[in-house]
Amino acid sequence: MPRVVEIDPTAVKVPERVISARLGFKGVGRIPEEFRNIFEKAWREITKVSTPFALLEDEECVWNEYLKVREIELKSDLVRKHLKNCEIVTLMVVTLGENVDRKIEEAHEDGDELLSYFLDGIASEFVEYIAREIEKVLRKDKEPLVGGARISPGYGDFSLEMNKWIVEILDGERYGIKYHPESFMLIPRKTIASIMGWRGSE
Repeated sequence: MPRVVEIDPTAVKVPERVISARLGFKGVGRIPEEFRNIFEKAWREITKVSTPFALLEDEECVWNEYLKVREIELKSDLVRKHLKNCEIVTLMVVTLGENVDRKIEEAHEDGDELLSYFLDGIASEFVEYIAREIEKVLRKDKEPLVGGARISPGYGDFSLEMNKWIVEILDGERYGIKYHPESFMLIPRKTIASIMGWRGSE
């Protein structure tokens, strides 16, 4: 059984400059005044309907030119760069829950494409910053072990198919987290699967 960590959405802060860049206002550092009202509305909606939580599980691993976890061999360059010589890995899934997907789709179906766009962009950064908060807690809890970077399937040569592996180990379906059988994209859409490695301090 994975460890389940619930997160208070109102406690999560995302820098406005980050959301601004995600929404296409690059180099500005903030939301332009003409979009301020729609931004604030979208932010309120996301924090209202989100039910964020994380599933976490530690697994022993073996490094021998590649990483072996539960009989699965992870041989990508990204894994080699960030998980080399680790002793334990933490498998993680962080999600905002299905209500966020519904809210984005509702705005789209109502013809409010601008609101749908803002909801989608804000939610993407919101789930990432929740994952960062979980990562901070893990780094503190695991001391004196040293953690590498958190890596996710779909980045570099770390196959998106590994979403399936992570979700299945964490029994994600029990908690409403699934993956598309062909694309391996996660459902709900605002969900991140990742893996972190831990090694002894040098």
